[in-house]
Amino acid sequence: MRKPPYRMKGSDLFREGLRVFVNRIEEKFDLGLHEHDFIEFNYVAEGTGYQYLGDRPLPAARGDLFALPVGISHVFRPYSSEKNRRLVVYNVVFGKPLLEEIAAAAPELGLGELWDSLSAGRPEAGTVRDSRLTLEPLFERIHEEHAALRPGASAMLVSLLTQILVEWVRLLRARDEREEPPAGIETISEAVSFVRERALEPLTLRETAERFRLSERHFHRLFKRHTGQTFHEFVQHRRVQAACGLLRSTAHKLNAIAAMVGYRDLQSFSRAFKRIEGRTPGRYRKESLRIGY
Repeated sequence: MRKPPYRMKGSDLFREGLRVFVNRIEEKFDLGLHEHDFIEFNYVAEGTGYQYLGDRPLPAARGDLFALPVGISHVFRPYSSEKNRRLVVYNVVFGKPLLEEIAAAAPELGLGELWDSLSAGRPEAGTVRDSRLTLEPLFERIHEEHAALRPGASAMLVSLLTQILVEWVRLLRARDEREEPPAGIETISEAVSFVRERALEPLTLRETAERFRLSERHFHRLFKRHTGQTFHEFVQHRRVQAACGLLRSTAHKLNAIAAMVGYRDLQSFSRAFKRIEGRTPGRYRKESLRIGY
């Protein structure tokens, strides 16, 4: 006779004052089928394997998100026991009252009705593939917030969970309803993510527009509408932001930092930095050291 799944309790997981629990674990073969009295979102960060919902095996790979209602028995299994076949998963745990609060704050999402349909016996319908890895930085951030427990952690965890839920619903709608976003919006969203990640590289407006198969003029118009900044302004702000981190945390010389964040010379770096920060890089460093941040 098969052993029944054991039940996990949220009261054993939630830290005092927090309504969200987060961990990042490498799945093995030692954990048995289990259920819980809380809602759980699983996001696959690395590797491949299977998510068993009762007896039903669902393939699991990087970027897959599983939304599990209360009482659903499940367990992850890596593809194999070989050392190089890892399966690493973020688990975000919270109670139904918190879900209801978020649903009430954003009624246009239809989150309550959606969750009721999953709870009625179709939990696999809540599984989505995050092909662009839009959710990955959110899961990284919510894990960091839970681990660090800095002042305001409770509010930040709820805020990040809300963002995860919103992105999840959008992915579901795109999958199930085949929603067509307004012309150019999907492309420009991808382009903004691309520029954000590569702003320290020698990017140009023309090359980026060509990469996303848009005319330079149309790309620039969509980019500014989406970000509120021109392409050049957006890149400069990302570079100065990166420079601030290096000025606070390293002893690198200014010309080295300028090169690291994408500037050809110290003069252009200092000019852009002062325009955005209102002070020179050297003064910023001195004041940061004095304040201690």
